[in-house]
Amino acid sequence: MKPIKASRIAIIPLAIILVVLVAVKYFQISTIIEAFTDVPPPVSVVNAFEVEPQQWRQSFTALGTVRAHEGITIVAERAGKVKDLLFVSGEVVEQGQLLLEQDNANEVAQFNSANADRLLAKSNLNRVSQLRDKNLVSESAYETAQLQLSASIANTENQRATLDKMKIYAPFSGRLGIKFVDLGEDLQAGTAIVSLQSIDELKVDFPISQKWLTQIATGLDVEISYLESDNLVATGIINAIGAKVDDVTRSILVQATLNSPAVSQAEKQTLYPGMAVSVRVNFLEPETVLAIPATSVIYSGFGDSVYVLVKDEGTQQLIARQQFIKISKRRGDFVAVEAGLKGGEIVASAGAFKLFNGQPVVIGESEETDYSLSPQPVEG
Repeated sequence: MKPIKASRIAIIPLAIILVVLVAVKYFQISTIIEAFTDVPPPVSVVNAFEVEPQQWRQSFTALGTVRAHEGITIVAERAGKVKDLLFVSGEVVEQGQLLLEQDNANEVAQFNSANADRLLAKSNLNRVSQLRDKNLVSESAYETAQLQLSASIANTENQRATLDKMKIYAPFSGRLGIKFVDLGEDLQAGTAIVSLQSIDELKVDFPISQKWLTQIATGLDVEISYLESDNLVATGIINAIGAKVDDVTRSILVQATLNSPAVSQAEKQTLYPGMAVSVRVNFLEPETVLAIPATSVIYSGFGDSVYVLVKDEGTQQLIARQQFIKISKRRGDFVAVEAGLKGGEIVASAGAFKLFNGQPVVIGESEETDYSLSPQPVEG
């Protein structure tokens, strides 16, 4: 019994030491927690933007195709070998300029033969006419001579037209494409020679949904941009609206004439016939929207939000309050807010990504970003 009592007596001091250590550690940890609790959250520097109504012109976008005012593929009208090729690929030509001449030896011979028949028929008619005046030939012989002359004249004109078709002229001024034929090549009627597109005026054809028909009209402004970017390339106005809605797509074709000065100079041409472009149609009546910079928005899968800057009633310190919003549309550097914000509220416009709810903030003195509805790239 004595050894057991002795071991119990030995444990008591160890237990006391353990309790003391736990108490000391608890006191230390509590002190650290209280110290960190009293430390205020860090202050973040942000740029701010006041939510304000803006007048946005109502618009919609469509996929369009650039068309030349006049554009054709020049083809051979008659069969024959290429005798002279008088143009180069990509050349700018004038209306009536000779482009190509085919070998016309046979056609010249046929024309000369027809012309000789015409002269003979004319001479024969004069002789018969003199004999008729002397009552030496019948009236039917005179009429036959007249018909022979008319037929000869018609045949001569036909041969002349055939001869003329052996020369290919530019039907209007414009830029030639890549040639499809070579010198000495035998052409068949209908063989493509080269594309010709006018460059002094371009148009854009684009379909619109039937729901826009009540708002679309000739004279409305359009803005043209490349599909690869939102940068403005050209402007124009709607000049024609189709006469029928497609019964499959329920859309109607609209045409706009471009007025960009760049398209009138071949060496500075920025748009080419056949290009696919983005067309923005601007309606006459603007709409009022609450707009904020797109940089203010924190995008996430469970909802878009911004940080509204409000004053704490107790400390008068600006704090960031997270607010979920609903975005209706985007334009340039701005987004239009459909719900979640009111005019006059202040939101963090730059640096919002580093904020958390309730964080103190100060508005920085750095120069505010110049936001635009139609931003343009800066050339460095």
